[in-house]
Amino acid sequence: MSTQPVANTYLDIKSFVRQLYMEDERPWLVGFSGGKDSTMVASLVFDIVMSISASERKKPISILCTDTRVEIPAIVEMVEGTLDQMRRVSLQHNLNIDTHLLKPPAEETFWTNIIGRGYPPPNRTFRWCTQRMKIDPVNVFVKKRVGHWGEAILHLGARRAESSTRAQTMAGRETRNNLRRHPDLPRVWVSNPIEFLTTEEVWAYLLQQPNPWGGDNRALYRLYANASSGECPIQIDTSTPSCGNSRFGCWTCTVVDRDKASEGLLASGDERMEKLIEFRETLLYYRDPSNGKRDNRRMNGNEGPGPLTITARRELLTRLLKLQEETGLELISEDELFLIQQLWKTARKPDDGGGVARIINRQKGILMSDWKETNRLRDIQEEVTLEKGISADTLRRLLAKVEEYSESHRAFGLPDDLLRILKDDLDHERPTETDNDA
Repeated sequence: MSTQPVANTYLDIKSFVRQLYMEDERPWLVGFSGGKDSTMVASLVFDIVMSISASERKKPISILCTDTRVEIPAIVEMVEGTLDQMRRVSLQHNLNIDTHLLKPPAEETFWTNIIGRGYPPPNRTFRWCTQRMKIDPVNVFVKKRVGHWGEAILHLGARRAESSTRAQTMAGRETRNNLRRHPDLPRVWVSNPIEFLTTEEVWAYLLQQPNPWGGDNRALYRLYANASSGECPIQIDTSTPSCGNSRFGCWTCTVVDRDKASEGLLASGDERMEKLIEFRETLLYYRDPSNGKRDNRRMNGNEGPGPLTITARRELLTRLLKLQEETGLELISEDELFLIQQLWKTARKPDDGGGVARIINRQKGILMSDWKETNRLRDIQEEVTLEKGISADTLRRLLAKVEEYSESHRAFGLPDDLLRILKDDLDHERPTETDNDA
């Protein structure tokens, strides 16, 4: 790799970013994951703003990072530390840059959906996790900001060299002044300042100069090397091992066949990953319908592999709380546990309202409020079930479903869900052929 052309490329990129800052009044958003590409983009933004006189640093800039709540622990620790450094430097130099670690609401987390609603762990054809846990939190934040600002420019670290698919996608989108319209956010324009850089050029930039928020990128480089078990495809200089394209994601990811990043971190000495990897294998086992952990009816009532059974969900929660104790990591929040209990009351074989608390008490985990229904409420429920001719389980499911919709401030779909619960009750009560013969 020749030095001069790359140096010119870096200068061209900085010139473009600086010109955009000075001549375009729209506020900026910067996508940041903690990986090499987004780190380079964030570094460029900080460098440009710090090179501008203090009186001209008026553009509001927001660094956006998502935490799905099931990210690899080493990545979470590094990202949180980096965001803290960014905040401190921005305040110190009046850069007008703020940082935001965005998380999905408790209603849409991995554990609420799997253990609460019974969703099977994601696969390539039912990849329900990405939109809920990564994309939606950012879109909600951006829409609020854009609603206040009018329009915004979003800087991303996407590069054509990442894959042929990425290259084709980027090439197919029309640009205007090197900006593309965001496909889902009409008042947001996307900037890809490092679009044409190679992986080698990204690492060369990151390792040849200190971070504007302090320190260098050697720790990031080591993290990539560890995640690849030290086997990386490029060599920057003779003082460091080569490192390249390791991809970090959720430690629970069941979309990929093997989580090489987690395995690499374990091989490099992060002992926490051993039990997390084992739990991921458990999720794969529970996803397989042949292992008896899923209902034989889909969520829409049709025949076929359906949600996890309530028994399977109890088992997974028990295992997860045990894993939390063994690793010392906070893997599930109290908010998620409360929601899971509510959702269990709407399952086909509903919980009595105290299942989560009993599991937690056995595990000696998080302290929770008393889940037991009062005697008066039980009496009222018995009266209603007798009067309406429905089972107590069905009534609990109906009430829990209404409460679920009420908490989310929406009503669309509620009548269909209530009818489905009543249909389940009728199907359960309908006499079988054996009953008729008797």
